[in-house]
Amino acid sequence: MEPELKKYLLEQCRDWMLKEEIKVLNRLGLTEHGETVTRKNALVEYKMELFYGFQDKKVNDLVSLEKTLVEERIAERILNDNPDILNNCSNCGKL
Repeated sequence: MEPELKKYLLEQCRDWMLKEEIKVLNRLGLTEHGETVTRKNALVEYKMELFYGFQDKKVNDLVSLEKTLVEERIAERILNDNPDILNNCSNCGKL
């Protein structure tokens, strides 16, 4: 998949992502320091679980893969499930 297409699908098509895929992308952007600093009380812990899915097996399995592989899989699934999602220019044909 072309990097430009993958970037478009990951940035512009979040409405077509599964809950687990969004949590995986959120987790991939979280640093270890950020996780440690924000996990200070029960309410924050609960909200972080909702947002990042630390206890979700599907999310953990995907996070354990390489970031580029996960992004590629998510982008491919979105495109396969929604083939008409691309918004190409009528003049040049580019995204």
